[in-house]
Amino acid sequence: MQVSDRDRRALLFLGTAFVLFLLFQTDLVFPPPDASASASQSIEAEENQLLLAQTQARQEPLLSSENQAVRALQQSLEARLLKSETAALAQAEMRERVGELLQGAGISMRASRFAPVEAEGEDFAQVPLVVDFDCDITRFVNLLADVANAPELLSTRQIKVSTGNQKTKSVRVELTVSGYLPISRTPGLIKKSGKRS
Repeated sequence: MQVSDRDRRALLFLGTAFVLFLLFQTDLVFPPPDASASASQSIEAEENQLLLAQTQARQEPLLSSENQAVRALQQSLEARLLKSETAALAQAEMRERVGELLQGAGISMRASRFAPVEAEGEDFAQVPLVVDFDCDITRFVNLLADVANAPELLSTRQIKVSTGNQKTKSVRVELTVSGYLPISRTPGLIKKSGKRS
């Protein structure tokens, strides 16, 4: 079969058009304008994700040890909460414990009274006890140190100091010391706050 020149040119033109069509379809000759920009942005995003993952991997041991330290601190503080099952028993426990601290510091209590039990945050209740006594400054400072270092978690909430006996250089003190217990042991406070069922 003989192919004419005209058919040969048509086939050559058709072949060239087909090759050009394939080149344009695969974006080898003229890539779209956003292709290089989006490719570089994609690579940059992947690099950022890789850097973030590497940073998190390096911080994991530090975060794990910090988490363990916080849990240990939480457990040690919870072990120092008052042991009583109700707020009324916790008040009696506070009266006994603060009396022991005063006696240990060589201070005689003149009077004591219970302040209302109040919520301390969402998880705890504070059980305050107000005590009145006279003592010299050294014993008072020692008492404050004993309160801070007590096995129970105690804090001084309010301190009122006035002049006492000038001859013995004593001061008159009204001290509010608070102990803490889980709020679950104080159903009345839970109802008031309305935050927990």
